[in-house]
Amino acid sequence: MPRVAARDDVLKCYPRLVSHLICESLGYFTPEGAAGAILAVVQGHPCACEWYLHMAGVGGRSLEEVGQDTLSRAIRSRHEHRGFMAEYRRARALVDRLVKTGESPLFASWF
Repeated sequence: MPRVAARDDVLKCYPRLVSHLICESLGYFTPEGAAGAILAVVQGHPCACEWYLHMAGVGGRSLEEVGQDTLSRAIRSRHEHRGFMAEYRRARALVDRLVKTGESPLFASWF
């Protein structure tokens, strides 16, 4: 993965990956949130969002491990991201809109 230093870099360089992470989260992540979670994995930092904190607490893993595992699962499951709350095309439209206009959902992607 080429060096990315900010969420905007991730959004512009990896819109498909951001979209698939939104789908994997079932819309929990906004485009900015998904890009931030990807950036945290790339930089080896924890992403302390509520979803990851829950998974770390239940599974006894570090936030870094949860972030890496979730990103890997999003990649592996990319062909399954369709239908209610996991529609790739809808997630991709959100990412593209953010990159083009700066507009994005405030709370979660499907609301």
